[in-house]
Amino acid sequence: MERGLTRGVLWLAEATPTPDQPYDPNDVTPGPLGFFATVFLFLAVGVLAMSLMRRSARAQERWAIREQLEREAEEEEARLADTGRGDEDDASRENSDDHPTPGS
Repeated sequence: MERGLTRGVLWLAEATPTPDQPYDPNDVTPGPLGFFATVFLFLAVGVLAMSLMRRSARAQERWAIREQLEREAEEEEARLADTGRGDEDDASRENSDDHPTPGS
């Protein structure tokens, strides 16, 4: 068992031979076309990221304004409901005997 383990470790530790290069390294470099393509991709991603941030901020502002308008509408409805009951209370007080009517 130990012998097999030692052989496996030695086999893994052997130096890997360097393969012969069947191609010219100058033929596989990206060159100016690769450089410009990379720059274009970086710029495109940057523009898309800025657009995304702008649209996200705009959507958050719209959401906040919509929430505020809904809250104000609910407060207005509550105020009108309270005012409506308050008018009825005022009318019933005016007709009660506690308040003398003018000319009596």
